[in-house]
Amino acid sequence: MLSRGAPHRIRALRRAMTTTPNPATLAAFRRLMRARAALFADDAYALDASRTKLRDEFMQHRGCTDAGEIDELLAGAAEVEDLLRNNVVQGRRQEASGAFKFKVKGASGEDELAHRAEPVDDLEIALAEAELEGKKS
Repeated sequence: MLSRGAPHRIRALRRAMTTTPNPATLAAFRRLMRARAALFADDAYALDASRTKLRDEFMQHRGCTDAGEIDELLAGAAEVEDLLRNNVVQGRRQEASGAFKFKVKGASGEDELAHRAEPVDDLEIALAEAELEGKKS
């Protein structure tokens, strides 16, 4: 059973836990949510997973008050947004041929089929890894 003062302590605790978000942080969060929504528009699993990951990352740094750290985090958010908008391509495997079809940003509908990639087998992966090791040496 709660004491008579408990509701007041709970309200005070709730007030202390709620903070006003930084407008720049909120804007970065919204931009990232829009970028992931545009990228994964037809993929419910990726939409859900990316929303959860984004929210977790922002909540992890929720209590951050250091201006330098906040600026660093906002710069990282801008990089991730640019990466999502310009560097990530999502492909779909075609059942008939086994090839992957993907759409390149800015490509027209007729041009979409021209962008195809064949599945990579174990030999090709081994050759690529050997080539990378040769370049490192």
